[in-house]
Amino acid sequence: MAESNWVIEVNRKLENMVDTEAEKEHWMKQSIYRVPAAIAELNKKAYMPQVVSFGPYHHGEDRVKPMEDHKKRALLHFLRRSNKPLDLFVESLNKDLQKLKECYDLLDPIWQDDDKFLQLMIVDGCFMLEILRSATHTMDDYAPNDPIFSNHGKIHVMPFIKRDMLMLENQLPIPVLYSLVAVDSNGTKDGEFVNKLILKFSSPHTPILNMGPCLHVLDVYRKSLIQDIRPARKR
Repeated sequence: MAESNWVIEVNRKLENMVDTEAEKEHWMKQSIYRVPAAIAELNKKAYMPQVVSFGPYHHGEDRVKPMEDHKKRALLHFLRRSNKPLDLFVESLNKDLQKLKECYDLLDPIWQDDDKFLQLMIVDGCFMLEILRSATHTMDDYAPNDPIFSNHGKIHVMPFIKRDMLMLENQLPIPVLYSLVAVDSNGTKDGEFVNKLILKFSSPHTPILNMGPCLHVLDVYRKSLIQDIRPARKR
């Protein structure tokens, strides 16, 4: 009796099955997850970004599409201010592209295309840095009536962007931000600079300590909530 196709397929997978340590390594690479369907179904809107998408999970959805033009505009401002060619940023992120993809729990096949994924990381990453920068810098290179970066935008739009930026499914791997800032600053600004930039935007009244390596914006914010800011006791 000939083996059925599914038996052959299972046997093939069994032969190629990785060991437990390799499985452990696979799961450890992931840091950006989808909300489990059983939870999301209770209140879908609570877990979906309303004005801006960061990363692949909600990119292109109707309610966040209007922000895409602003992202592309912010990219141009970022590049003009950095006075560096886009190629330098592309080269920097391209070195770790596979690791960045592996940060996502469920990545649709469309994002396995290196060019599309890289473009997404750079456009979203530069926009996120511009948003973070707005908390501590005057945005003089934007028009005074800019929909996002004007004083009006900071009051009426930024709070919604901040909310979306702290959503589980709406994260960028923080190495994206680290790499963009490193290239922009010629290596003079490190991960702690980015971490502090995030906290000044998301939680401006929180005392800032060194966070060490983080996973994404939400992780920086989480660590800020559980950090011990009490002075060490003298023994």
